[in-house]
Amino acid sequence: MSRDIYEELLRYTPLDSLQSSLLVHVSKLLVFGESVTRHRITIYTPLIRTSKKEEKQQVLCICAQKSELTVVRRSSSFLWNRLLQTGNALQDTQYHGYEYVFPIVDNGGKIIGGISFFVERNECDILQEYTLADTMHRLMLTTIEEHIKEYEPISYLDGVIIFDQLGTILYGNEGALHLADIIGMDRRLVGTSIFGSSLKVSAIQQVLHERSPFISEEVYHHMVLRQQLIPIPMGRNESRCILVLHDCTRESKQQQELLVKNSIIKEIHHRVKNNLQTVAGLLRMEARRSNLPEVKVALQEGISRIESMALVHDLVSHYDEDYISIRSIYDELCRLLRQSMVQRNQEVEFRYTGIEHIVSSHQASYISLIINELITNSLEHGLQGQDGNIMLTVEDDEKRVGLILQDSGVGFPNEFDMSKSKRLGMQIINNLVTHELDGTIEIEKGVPGGVVKIYIKKD
Repeated sequence: MSRDIYEELLRYTPLDSLQSSLLVHVSKLLVFGESVTRHRITIYTPLIRTSKKEEKQQVLCICAQKSELTVVRRSSSFLWNRLLQTGNALQDTQYHGYEYVFPIVDNGGKIIGGISFFVERNECDILQEYTLADTMHRLMLTTIEEHIKEYEPISYLDGVIIFDQLGTILYGNEGALHLADIIGMDRRLVGTSIFGSSLKVSAIQQVLHERSPFISEEVYHHMVLRQQLIPIPMGRNESRCILVLHDCTRESKQQQELLVKNSIIKEIHHRVKNNLQTVAGLLRMEARRSNLPEVKVALQEGISRIESMALVHDLVSHYDEDYISIRSIYDELCRLLRQSMVQRNQEVEFRYTGIEHIVSSHQASYISLIINELITNSLEHGLQGQDGNIMLTVEDDEKRVGLILQDSGVGFPNEFDMSKSKRLGMQIINNLVTHELDGTIEIEKGVPGGVVKIYIKKD
C-alpha cells in the first residue's frame, strides 16, 4: 500500500520523489497515532491544479479506514489553506469538535503538506488534547524507519502518559487514571512528577538521552504491566516521552501456563521415546538369541518400525511446539536405516528436495512409519544390495501435501497391486495412508526405478 500512495503522490501532486517519500514515511504511523490520541488523523498535500477555473484548491489526503491506509481527494479547508500559507500550527473550534493542524516541512524548509488531528468531543480539555496532538505530530515527523515496527496500535484500555525532559507529566488519559489508582500513582497525574510516582520506570533518563524506545514488563502486586517508553525530540533543548501502559496480566499468565504445558508435553514425548527404545532393545536381544533367519528378519523389521515411532517422539521432545518438519523425519530415518540396512560395500545416496513442510506430531507418527516402510522397500527390493540413490520430494498445494519417494532400483512390476500385496510393509503403508491420513497412493509400474506418490490432506 505504501508503494501505491507513493505513486499517487508523484503523479497527482507537485512533490518530488524525496518529498513524496517523506509523506509516505509519516503515514506509516497514522494508525498508531489514531489509536493513541483517539483523534481522526489526516495527512494532506495540495494537488496539481488542472484548470485555472477551479474555485477551490484540491488536496490529496492520506487517512486510515479500518486500520488500512487509503488515499482520497477533498477540497482544501480554510484552516488547511492558512496552514499552507503561513506554516504555523493552527487550531479551530467547530460545532462537533476541535481540529488541530501542523505543518510538514521538507529538508529544505519548504511546507509540503500538513497533519490534521480532529477530536469529536464536545466536552474535552482543549489544552490537554492539543498537547496530545502536538506530541504525536512530532513523533510522526521524527521517528526513524527502524523504530516504526515497534509502534503497534494500542487498545482503549491502555494508559497513555506524556511527560517532558524534567519528568513533569503533561497528559494522562482515562486508562492511565484507572491504572494510577491500582499502582499507587498520584491520581492528578498532570503537573506531578513521573520520578515521584511509584511507577517502576528506571530507564527514563537513558531513553531521553539516547532517544531510543524501550519496553519492559513490571509486576505490581498481582498485576503485570508492559511499559513502553517512546522518546520524542521537541526542540533544541526540549523533549517529551510517551509512556504506554498495557495490562498484560492475563497474557502473562496464559504464556506461563503454555510454557508449563509445553514442558509437560515434551517430557511425555521423551518418556514415550525411552519406552519404545527399551522395547526395541528387548527385541534386538531376542533377535541375537534366535538361530532362525526368518525370525531374525521379522524381529529386525519390528525393531525398525518401533525405532521410526521413537524417532518422532524424540524429535518433538526437542521442539518448543508440538510440530515437526518432514525433512527432519526423513533425515533421521535415513541415518538409522543406513546403519541397519545398508551393506558396508554398498554406496547409497539419500536426497531430499521440495518444500520444508511442518506437520503435527499426530501426523508425524504415521508419516514416519510410511517413510520407514518406503525406504526399507527401496533398499531391500529396489536396490537389492546394489549401489544407487533414494530421494524424497515434498510438494504442497492449497489442500494436500505430496510425498514422492523414488529410487534407482528395478522398479515395480506391471502386475503389482499394493491393495493386494501380502508384504506387511505394503499393507502398513496402504492402511495408514487410506484410513489414518485420508490420502491416496499412486505407483509407477513397469519402468526402471521405483516411484511411489502419496497425497495426504493437510492438518
